[in-house]
Amino acid sequence: MKQFSLFLVVISFTVNSFGQHINIISAYDNQSSYTSGLYALQDTVVYRYSWYYQEWFPLENNGLVRVNDTVRISSLAVYNNKESNSSGIFVFSDTVVKNYNWITATWYALSNAGLPRIGGKPDVRMLTVYGDSGSSSNSTVFALTDTSVYRYSWYYQEWYSLSNTGLSNQLKEINENSTIHAIAFPNPFEIDLSIKLQLPAGIYDKIIVAVFNEKGTMVKTFEKDVQGQSEITILPDLNNLPGGMYFCEIKAGNNFKTIRVVRKK
Repeated sequence: MKQFSLFLVVISFTVNSFGQHINIISAYDNQSSYTSGLYALQDTVVYRYSWYYQEWFPLENNGLVRVNDTVRISSLAVYNNKESNSSGIFVFSDTVVKNYNWITATWYALSNAGLPRIGGKPDVRMLTVYGDSGSSSNSTVFALTDTSVYRYSWYYQEWYSLSNTGLSNQLKEINENSTIHAIAFPNPFEIDLSIKLQLPAGIYDKIIVAVFNEKGTMVKTFEKDVQGQSEITILPDLNNLPGGMYFCEIKAGNNFKTIRVVRKK
C-alpha cells in the first residue's frame, strides 16, 4: 500500500509540472482553416498554433535579446499582414521591440528612439498592433509605458507619445513635466558635436545621455551634474564611432528627450 501511494504522488507531480505556462496570447483572423493567427508567449519562446495538426509550433529565437544565455520576452502583439515574406508579429525582448521575419526566421529590432527609460532600459509594459495588408511597416504599433502610450513611426523610426489629456491628474502632470528642449549642432557632424539643453526649473541631479545606433544598441553614455541651471551644453565625444545615424536619449530627473544625430562617413 505504501508503494502504491508513492506512485500516485509521483504521477500527480509529473502531470502538474507539464502545465502550459502561457503568459500572453494574441490572435487575428487569417481566414484559413489549416493554420491560425493564434500565438502564445511563454517566458522564452513565441508559439503559433496549427489547427490542422492541433499542435503548437515554436518560432525561432534568432535575434531576440538574451540575458545570461536566456531569451527574454515580456510582451506580444500580432495582426494579419497577409504576406509570407514578413510578419505582423511583435514582441518586447528585454530592451527593444522586435518584429519577426518568416523568410530569415529572425527577429529584427525597431528603434528605441523616443521611448522613456527606467533603470537604463526602455519602459515598455505591453504592445498592441493593427495594420493593413502588406509589409509589417504598414502596421501601427503602440507601446504602453509608465508615463504614456507611444506610437511608432516607420518613416522617422521613432516613438511618439500620445496625449494624456483625459487621464488621471497624476499621468497628466508627468507628461506635461517632460519639457526638455534639445538641439544638436552641427548636425550632421564630422568631429565635434554639441548638444544644447533647456531644462525645466528645479533640477538638481545628473543629466544622463545614452547614445544608441540604428539597431538599438547602446554605444556610449555621458553624465553631467546639474545644479538648477536652465541651460546647459554637453560636448559628447563620438569620434570613435563609425559614420551613420545615432539616437541620443537624454534623461534629467523624470524628464526624457530623444534627438537624432548623424555622423558623416
